Amino acid sequence: MTTASRRLVLHIGPHKTASSYIQVNLKKGGRVLGNGGWLYPSEGTESLGAHHHLAHNANEYLPAQAPYRNVLKTLGETARAKGQSIVLSAEGFCRWKPANFDVLSGLLGFDTYELVYVVRDPLDVFPSFWAEEVKQGRSMGLAERFAGEFADPMKSRLLNPMRDLNPLLARDRAQIHAVPYDILKRRDIDIFENLTGAILDLQGFPARHAKPVNVKYPIELTEFLRLMTLIHGRGQPNIGSDLRLKFTQLVSVEEQRELQTLVRKHAHNARRVITVPGDSTLRLGVENILKARLKDNWSIDVGKDEPLFSADPRKFVHYDAYLLSTAEPVRQAAEAMVQRLIVPERKT
Repeated sequence: MTTASRRLVLHIGPHKTASSYIQVNLKKGGRVLGNGGWLYPSEGTESLGAHHHLAHNANEYLPAQAPYRNVLKTLGETARAKGQSIVLSAEGFCRWKPANFDVLSGLLGFDTYELVYVVRDPLDVFPSFWAEEVKQGRSMGLAERFAGEFADPMKSRLLNPMRDLNPLLARDRAQIHAVPYDILKRRDIDIFENLTGAILDLQGFPARHAKPVNVKYPIELTEFLRLMTLIHGRGQPNIGSDLRLKFTQLVSVEEQRELQTLVRKHAHNARRVITVPGDSTLRLGVENILKARLKDNWSIDVGKDEPLFSADPRKFVHYDAYLLSTAEPVRQAAEAMVQRLIVPERKT
């Protein structure tokens, strides 16, 4: 592979678009990537082999005196000497200042770079993102989050992907690859295989890890975890992910199912549903903007009249936190669970 043909590709997410699934398969596919002239480096990685440390700590890599700047320069020199292209992946990249990508590509020895952004129906992204926030220790309810984002959806980075993409499309050194998540799913095309085949030009590279990586909790379990967060954090907006990590490690799947049943049985009066019609102005407006701006950037052919997103109405189920907390068996179980998980921490 000549120097001129070497490429730098960054998969930048965003969150809740099968990023973990892509990252696990990139890590497991190192040999196939290598045979095709690609390097998925370990530098800047954390869990799942994703480049989260680099993405979340740009100030430790990019500035002139940054402690890990030479790590990137050495990586770039090694790849150049071997004639390798480089592929990186982390959802946090989508929150970078666009100029950071210019600096990164320069440190790695590339004049241009390519950014892979997965476009998923915002009405599916929103509840998944909120549920992930709860797992990371945030206590805001879905209804409050909904009100904040949907009050001005075109200004929301969750609901309008062009908030991320417009600044990137303006970069002279960047090429944008937009991956249509919902169309791939509709056509039964694996998203990892689309990325490696259509973007990395590696044909016949099947995903080796076929199961979902970041499994979503049922809403009852998500709301039970949020109640635990409110109890333990005494109303703080964010207590971090330690409580959830201990919950995942120490509470069996069978016990999680029992808690789910407990919430359904004793807090049914707290259950609420927010319905968004499929033909909402939001869905149609965002879809029209995306198709107009990204018509030459899709990773697969998108028909002129083919919808990007489903026209089905969406129902967002959630639980009123106050009514959930007044369901005595549920509250008692949440208080007991908090005590069970934090007592070892207090003894150390």
